[in-house]
Order: sequence, then structure tokens, then C-alpha cells
Amino acid sequence: MSTPLDKEIVDHLTENARTSFRQIAKKTDKSTDTIINHYTNLTENGDIRGSTVVVDREKIGYEGIAAFEIDVTSNTDTNSDQILETLIKMPNIIVATKTVGEHDILVLAVIHDLKHYQEISVDISHIKGVKNLASNIWSGNEKIMPKYFII
Repeated sequence: MSTPLDKEIVDHLTENARTSFRQIAKKTDKSTDTIINHYTNLTENGDIRGSTVVVDREKIGYEGIAAFEIDVTSNTDTNSDQILETLIKMPNIIVATKTVGEHDILVLAVIHDLKHYQEISVDISHIKGVKNLASNIWSGNEKIMPKYFII
């Protein structure tokens, strides 16, 4: 991000991805066209790669969230980028990112029940290049919001 306005735009959209350009313009005392131009530059430069909505998982039929910590094999046939792309395309995956530390990739998924959790675990474990998989689940009303994950 090259300007303070760019940062303001990103801050507003991180708080609520559905904030309109008109609302951001009003809050920043800029024209809507200026906000659109900055947003276009941010997306073309790759500073903004997409946006999302936040849903109440219980209202749409999910009982909990599972966190998967994945270790990747090191070989020429596959790499963590390929595994990450596969994970991102899987249904029910809400966050997938490379990590630095004990594991190579962290994945968060919404789950219907324990059987669904087991199915997702098996699907992940069968991805070529996944060496080891550790996971946790939790239920309750904890919020998982995009503003907590700058990926």
C-alpha cells in the first residue's frame, strides 16, 4: 500500500468487506471516484486479493470449526503451494495459509458434526504431499472473522 488513503480503504474493507465505495468516500472525505481508483490500483497490484462475508455458522447448519495443522513432504513431485491450492478449493475450508513454525500449513474448516470432521480429515490426508496431520475442533459461538486473518 502506497498511500495513507490506501491503508484507510483496506482498514474499512477489513472491518466490513461489504462497505460501499460511497460510504468509504464519505468517511475519508474523498470522492467516490477517488476511492474506486485507489481500490482498482490495490487489486491490480495484488494488495487486495479478494473479499468475503461473515456468516453465522450455526444458522447455516454447522456445529463447529476444525483446525488442521499440516506437515508437507519435501520432494520434487509436490510442494506446499500445490497443496494449499487444493485445500483452498475444498468445500468447507474457510482459511488455508502457510505457516512458519512447527507445521507447514494451517487450515480452518466449518463442520456439521464429528462424522463430517472425520471425512474432511481423510480428504486432507489423501492430498498428495501431506505427510502428517494434526487437528482440533471446537464448538460454541466464537467468531471467525476475516479481519482476524490477514493472509
